[in-house]
Amino acid sequence: MDQQKIKEVFDILQAPFHPDDIEWRPQRFVKNGKTQALAYVTARAVMERLDQAVGPANWDMELSSIDMGTSSKLDKQGNKTDYKGFACTLVLHIEDDNGYVKTIRRTDVANLTDFEAIKGGASGAMKRAAVQFGIGRYLYGIGDTWAETDDYGRIKTVPQLPDWALPEGFKYPAGGMKVKHQEVPQQPTYEQPSYSSDEPIGEVEEDMLITFGKHNGNRFSEIPLDYIEWLSKNAQKPDVKQAAINWVEKHGGSGSEDAPW
Repeated sequence: MDQQKIKEVFDILQAPFHPDDIEWRPQRFVKNGKTQALAYVTARAVMERLDQAVGPANWDMELSSIDMGTSSKLDKQGNKTDYKGFACTLVLHIEDDNGYVKTIRRTDVANLTDFEAIKGGASGAMKRAAVQFGIGRYLYGIGDTWAETDDYGRIKTVPQLPDWALPEGFKYPAGGMKVKHQEVPQQPTYEQPSYSSDEPIGEVEEDMLITFGKHNGNRFSEIPLDYIEWLSKNAQKPDVKQAAINWVEKHGGSGSEDAPW
């Protein structure tokens, strides 16, 4: 097998992506209107890169489900963790000019996701397997990136990648780029009574009891974290809003600890 051909294929696989092919995921809630953002490649871009490197007919994706049961360890919301997901094997067939074919396989796994669980889990496993070929692996080296968010915690403007993480010759347009890809589900709205914004804030209870809405009668420790995050930004009663901010800062936001996939 011609080793130069293998090198050419891997050079294509490992090349930086156009910023349009990069997604940005908010990693954690920050109350000053900024979030730590994580860059990763879209599944569509991975498939197009494989087509470009070896041809559409010369790569395969093999998926299998994983079910390792349920952990007795509770998460931050007090729920048990299900160890379920997908294993994905990407198979590349590289043919040189002499007609010799080398088959290379790489496998990785991903959990089911909270949003569109099956689709998200399968996509995540595929993209993680792609990292084994070097696709998008350079994104691990970007480091901390901060971005401004809107009132729903969504990133407003695409953070700019360093020059070494851009395709040759690419220049950002004046004024930056708008976010096109972002895995942030639409935030729900919740009913709550109205209060005066001038109401003084005394000492707030840490594990506050909710006295309105769908979670009336439950404490923070008994309700989903995304609802507490919503309260931290939208609660009309000052002490509820401050208690929610304190809770999110202590227990973490909805950001994932996964690698940038």
